[in-house]
Amino acid sequence: MYVLDQYRGTSVSCRYKIPPRFAAPEANLDLVCAVENAVADVVLKHPMLQVGIKDADSKNPTWIQLNNIDLSRHITWVVLNSSQGFDDTSQETTMSEIDGIFPELESRPGWRVVVVHQESTGLLEIHFTWNHPHADGISGKIFQRNLCQSLNNQRRIGQNIRESPSSSKILTAKASTQLPPSIEDTCKLPVALSYIMKMIWEELGPAKLVWARSSLARWAPFQLSPYKTQFRAFSINNETLDRILFSCRRNKTSLTGLLHGLTLVSLASHVDEEAASAFEGGTTVDMRRFMTSNPPGYLWLQPEKTMSNYVTLMAHKFDRSVVNGIRLELSSNTNTNDNGPVSLSAKLMEQMWSVSTKVRDEITQKIEGGLKNDPVGVMKFVGDWRKQMTDAAQRPRQFSWWVTGIGVLDERAMPTDTTTSLSPGAPASSSETWAIHRAQFALSAETTAAAFMISPMTAAGEQLCVGVSWQDSICDVSLGERIVADLDLWLNQIASLCDEFSA
Repeated sequence: MYVLDQYRGTSVSCRYKIPPRFAAPEANLDLVCAVENAVADVVLKHPMLQVGIKDADSKNPTWIQLNNIDLSRHITWVVLNSSQGFDDTSQETTMSEIDGIFPELESRPGWRVVVVHQESTGLLEIHFTWNHPHADGISGKIFQRNLCQSLNNQRRIGQNIRESPSSSKILTAKASTQLPPSIEDTCKLPVALSYIMKMIWEELGPAKLVWARSSLARWAPFQLSPYKTQFRAFSINNETLDRILFSCRRNKTSLTGLLHGLTLVSLASHVDEEAASAFEGGTTVDMRRFMTSNPPGYLWLQPEKTMSNYVTLMAHKFDRSVVNGIRLELSSNTNTNDNGPVSLSAKLMEQMWSVSTKVRDEITQKIEGGLKNDPVGVMKFVGDWRKQMTDAAQRPRQFSWWVTGIGVLDERAMPTDTTTSLSPGAPASSSETWAIHRAQFALSAETTAAAFMISPMTAAGEQLCVGVSWQDSICDVSLGERIVADLDLWLNQIASLCDEFSA
């Protein structure tokens, strides 16, 4: 998908509280060293950050070990003065990074870091962006968790970095690296004959029959170029988030289920029935939950701590009757406003919760069923992925949206090893530690996948950040912005109605 320019980059960015000893202008050099040493420490932990891709443009690309990595080509600093808006720069950086390319795939690993720092406010944000072949979304959370740990542990890794004559910072990787195995190498992925036949039918069956179902996103046909991602994000404070989660539990759903329900109502209100009488959404599922640590042949493997690609996708269909019911209530909703989003009526709220609960039940069934009849189990039957993805671009779009959240970044602001890793003068109290107080997940447009990517993420005890991505050319920008405004308003409305909430 990358070489066909159907996908660009994935990003997890975290805003950090800087320990006071780095706040003064004269400590800038120490700050740069601390961050870059911590990045080097994380790179040395994860083999997937130490490899390039050989023959990327062929049917059979392979990994190639890179013994030396020039960090100066992977880490960029953006220093702001007091008059520059930090949030605006953060948003611009996210959009630029997820659409950026990864040059020299064979000789450079597919990742980069941008550090945005504003001395006058003490704000520092670290954007980690990567090429998806190297890792999945959960891996971005693992990177930031390990980075926070390394910043607090102050590991002495200077012996791994050497200055080159051109002032580059060369990281010497391990001599031999054990790459994490693919999931099919460690787990059984049983697929029933009926499931295989269903997949074959959907891929090779007559187009007039297979691609005629009403839930397909014909309202947003594929347009491979120009490639440009629109990204918007909004935040929900922690107290409001607690109320939302309480409402989810009370209605027997989850935040993921809720975002599906709200997105369905939003799209049903903005895309007319003639263009879409039904919809289909998708949820990404982390497969690490199905894997065991230290499996035979890979005794060193701990999936929950490993950066790799262990992700799958499941679909949710919302048929004509469900969508018609929502549109009927929308048409009679007295809360109208031509200039912006409107609050949900009691009936719409009831319909939305019903959809959200259905999605949560489907996710629960998927998790209980494990790896049986999973799309990953039939990928081995694809002989040429370039042809597969080129052909996919000739069909109607399947998904109107995906919810691809990676959950809570639960890293605490304390060292992980207080006996062996701390250097002299290392932090001993919470005021002297690095702490994450905002986390954001962002994806570039995937031209042959969902029209909209909904990407929630939060740092433990902090605000929820909800990102929304879409390809610039498939719809008017105002449609995407209306969906973002709806989600923001309705999440806050749900929290405000949670009268029974008690901390």
